[in-house]
Amino acid sequence: MLLPTYLHAQSRAQTAKKTLLSGIVMTRVEERIRHYAFPSQVLQMKMAFSVVYPVGYEDKGKPWPVLFFLHGLGRNEKTLIEDPESKQKLLAQPYVIVLPKGENGWYFDSPFTASRQYASYLDEVVALAGKTVHISMDRSQRAIGGWSAGGFGSTWACLRHPESFSTLATIIAVVDFPAPEARFPRTPETFGTDPARWPEFNPMNRAEQLRGTSILLVIGEKATDAIMNDRLSAKLKAADIPHETLRLPGGHTFPTVQGGVGPVCDFVAKHLRPR
Repeated sequence: MLLPTYLHAQSRAQTAKKTLLSGIVMTRVEERIRHYAFPSQVLQMKMAFSVVYPVGYEDKGKPWPVLFFLHGLGRNEKTLIEDPESKQKLLAQPYVIVLPKGENGWYFDSPFTASRQYASYLDEVVALAGKTVHISMDRSQRAIGGWSAGGFGSTWACLRHPESFSTLATIIAVVDFPAPEARFPRTPETFGTDPARWPEFNPMNRAEQLRGTSILLVIGEKATDAIMNDRLSAKLKAADIPHETLRLPGGHTFPTVQGGVGPVCDFVAKHLRPR
């Protein structure tokens, strides 16, 4: 099977010590956290991602396992590292964590608005991270996840690139979306206004394609998306796809995200089996 372009790029990049590509501006946040700003060729604007490095990280030797973790609407690539509780959990992990800036694009390529190609932008970030950080291109060492709209985007990333991610871990993910009954803003610039088109954009309708992926769904019991995640779990069960669920007492709120970060990190560590 052919690897996506960004994995070929990572393979070439890993033959030498990582150096910053032209146009990338790196800022040291603290000892093991860096922020990278770059001019996105896909979106034609300045974008960014943060990286949390594990203890003992080096730009040589065996490439490091990696988790790409996507934020929800109204948040950004700094949200988790600016939250002390979440930051400490990220810093404790034995793998690299990449936190892309996603704006409110749902990490989805809109068929209606040429400037809203956020799935292609996510691919761009993944490729750039592979050229900047010494991370593995082995599927078994790569995970993706996110919260809220980031859960939507990470689920779609697994569907678009099943050969690239072995593990999916989401928190209060908006996964049965867009749909007429969904109580979330549908962003017409991204999904349009015709309900007849929405099923093709809804990752729930492709749940069986997640077979072979290690999956964790962290569900807020009082969240408006809880029924969505319960539906996804039921579809996975019906398709005989093993997965785990964890129910937290909160709603579709940041405290629920905070409560889910630790379990997500532990799940990823268990399934990537970092060195």
